[in-house]
Amino acid sequence: MSGREGPVRRRRRPEYRSGRPTLTEEGIARAALGVLGEGGPAELTMRAVAARLGVSPRALYNYVTDRRHLLELVVSVSQADRPEPRLDPARWRESLREYCRELRAWYRAHPGLLALARAENLTPFASPDLLRADDAVVGFFLDVGLSAQDAYRAWAVTVLQVAGFAEIWDAWHDRPPPGMNPGEWNGLPRPVSQDDGLPNLRKVAGTASAAPDELFESVLDMLVGGIEGRT
Repeated sequence: MSGREGPVRRRRRPEYRSGRPTLTEEGIARAALGVLGEGGPAELTMRAVAARLGVSPRALYNYVTDRRHLLELVVSVSQADRPEPRLDPARWRESLREYCRELRAWYRAHPGLLALARAENLTPFASPDLLRADDAVVGFFLDVGLSAQDAYRAWAVTVLQVAGFAEIWDAWHDRPPPGMNPGEWNGLPRPVSQDDGLPNLRKVAGTASAAPDELFESVLDMLVGGIEGRT
């Protein structure tokens, strides 16, 4: 026998074993994101995550120490999915639009995450690695000529506009309340008529669009226009 041995081949852990998914920290976190998206923060329990994975809650504790650790994994995995800012100061208007569209898609793919951030203190999990995307966006606004104060404000307004749109407008269409037709919802509480005493809403009712993508592009028009006024 030769004294040299070939490279050691590591066996990949099977994705399923006995018909059940093999447990990993990432798999547990993604199951938690599924529970969060369907039921909100109040439903995010170890028991609910275990049920989604088809295992006992005790099995999870081999990978997750407690609920706080579960939240840490949820934040880490969801942030790993966040799009990298590919922002170009030389074509900043369209570059910003493209990033906002990607960011909106990320929020829509992780429903309940913003509600979780409101319900729980997630700031201890905001490591430098998780904040690099925000740092890049602020740097982008500095590079297009904004002052430090305006760069901060532009970053904050960008996040607020995109996250708020996904949390309110997109959520109504992606996960409509029972009995509601999302294709007819345009933000107005109900059809406005002559007898409502709402003359201004009646004026705009005929132009109100129920198409989220169309309205989001208007949001981007106003965001870009506001930043242009500061450069």
